[in-house]
Amino acid sequence: MKKLLFSFLVLLLLQPSGYAQQLSKRNIDSLLVLLATAKEDTTKLNLLAEIMGEHLSYNPKEGLRYGEEALSLAKKSNSQGAIAIIKRQTGSLNWRIGNFDRAIQDHLMSLDIYSRLGNKYGEGQVLVDIAQDHLDSGSYPKAMTYLQKALKVSSAAGDKPTMSNAYDVLNYLYELEGNMEESVKAKYAYLKINEELDNKIGIAHGAAGLAFNFKTLGNDAEALKYFKQALQAANDLGDKMEEAYMWGNVGDIYIERRNFAEATQQYTEALRLANELEDIRLLGDIHRGMGNLYQAQGRFNEALDNYLVAEKQFRSFGNKQGLASLYTEIGIAYTRLKKFGQARQSFESALLLCGELNSKVELAGYYKGMALFDSATGNWKDAYLHHIRYVTLRDSSFNKETLKKLVASQMQYENDKKEAVIKAAQEKKDVIAREEVKRQRNIRNSTFAVLAVVLLFSIVIYRQRNKIAGQKKQSDQLVRDKEMLIREVHHRVKNNLEVVSSLLALQSDQLDDPNTKEAMQEGQNRVHSIGIVHQKLYQGNDLGAIEMKDYFINLSESILDSFGADQRVQVECAMDALDIDIDTAVPLGLIVNELLTNTLKYAFPNGRNGKVQIKLERRKDGILRLQVSDNGVGKSGLTKGTGFGGQLIALLTRQLSGSMREENNNGTSVFFEFKIGAAA
Repeated sequence: MKKLLFSFLVLLLLQPSGYAQQLSKRNIDSLLVLLATAKEDTTKLNLLAEIMGEHLSYNPKEGLRYGEEALSLAKKSNSQGAIAIIKRQTGSLNWRIGNFDRAIQDHLMSLDIYSRLGNKYGEGQVLVDIAQDHLDSGSYPKAMTYLQKALKVSSAAGDKPTMSNAYDVLNYLYELEGNMEESVKAKYAYLKINEELDNKIGIAHGAAGLAFNFKTLGNDAEALKYFKQALQAANDLGDKMEEAYMWGNVGDIYIERRNFAEATQQYTEALRLANELEDIRLLGDIHRGMGNLYQAQGRFNEALDNYLVAEKQFRSFGNKQGLASLYTEIGIAYTRLKKFGQARQSFESALLLCGELNSKVELAGYYKGMALFDSATGNWKDAYLHHIRYVTLRDSSFNKETLKKLVASQMQYENDKKEAVIKAAQEKKDVIAREEVKRQRNIRNSTFAVLAVVLLFSIVIYRQRNKIAGQKKQSDQLVRDKEMLIREVHHRVKNNLEVVSSLLALQSDQLDDPNTKEAMQEGQNRVHSIGIVHQKLYQGNDLGAIEMKDYFINLSESILDSFGADQRVQVECAMDALDIDIDTAVPLGLIVNELLTNTLKYAFPNGRNGKVQIKLERRKDGILRLQVSDNGVGKSGLTKGTGFGGQLIALLTRQLSGSMREENNNGTSVFFEFKIGAAA
């Protein structure tokens, strides 16, 4: 089943994100419905690319038909990037049906475009595709060349997923060549990258790789443990194809233990999933594994039936590596059945493919099968020669020195893993300790900062208002000078409040605790709302009153900007120009500030768009009527958070001898009425 695992990995590698599982006819039908109603060429092109990806596992030949339409649209739009994507998809579809020459041609065209565009990510991915094309066509040196290029490009680009795929294919290539030492290195490189990426499915494959290592070392118990871990991971991820392969791998362990009842149970489950997924490659691999199961039990006719099903499926997509070893297994089955003519033909087919592929592993299997055939036909001399060749090739890949290095690599990996776990645990403890110290310090500093700001604010207001009161007692002849002084005072108050706001912002930037930062931000907005009042006073013609509509517009713009919501929330001031004295304007501004802040925090969750309306009017009886409405989720949230905002609104409402009521209907509306003549 080692080759079964790799077949799945290659299929996963060549599919776009989201296509690791079997992609059903139902998904294709849904995409075709969308394609029929699509108007824009860009939309059609994206849908066609998805349909081609679906067909990679379902019907590759049909997928190529959609490729022609997609390529025509891409050329029409003159999008080189789209052409590169479609060419990569058609190359993968051709690879899927065993048309390797055409696959290489399409992938080379895609590579050329990505290279000219300077797209290193696309370039690295297609280099791996081309390596896979050459590997499956039996051209191992060219496959090695493109894999080395892929690793170089993806490493320079920091593209770890592509590096992972390249190491996976490289591992398989080294195995076919019988270079187990380099295969193990590639395997651990693959596993390390996927652990860094926290790629669950990649880690599961890595666990399977460890299982194969233990199996090679003859430690079936550890191999079984890691195979079952990979099986559980595949099940948890809902990855049915990987799950089917792992059932087969577990079954192989039980075959070697000659626990045929358990092996049959594993392969029955694997075959069930393979039939459900309707994947030709998977079905071929599972039927081959079942043939091995029956062969081990001496049920040679049933073994042959499964081998012949696998042969038909392997031939349908040009799986030379699978066919090379499969023909040997078919030859063994015919030999056991004493059908020597058919056995010889199967062994000759195996030898022909081994010669094309130049694979030590497949050739060693052929020599082992021929030794059995020669023994059965009484050709003892050739049987001895074939056995010697088998042993020589086997030992060249699995000698004591190689196994020693494999054990050393295994131990090194385990030690590195333990050290990494210990180091991570200690770093986590250190971070928690530092964060706790920092949090306590921030709480202390924030408390002092808030007290200092309040004190500074009180001093500033007290001194400035006393100064204004003193200036009002001057002679009527100094009215003009007094106006200039008052404007200057308002300007200075505004500037001082900006200093206070800046201090709050600086303090907030140094805080990590989100609740403390939020409190500092709200305090900054309150100070800024008062500052705008003083700005309007020194800029206006009337030093005792400000125009409220313009004030509310400026206030809402400032609050929207502080929350970064100016692109998704619209504030409308639905009111006429209205002048209000400073003693009333400041409380009104603070009330609107609190309501807008609360609305932006709670009325439009998850970044939704919204609208807020502010109305202020003076009735004929002198009562001011204020309304703040939104079309949010329907709850004002005055009681949320610390409750300070709600308390402040209630206090300011009483200060202005007002009343408040709230309605929730398609949003939230808050209404106020203030008896200004009776204000405290």
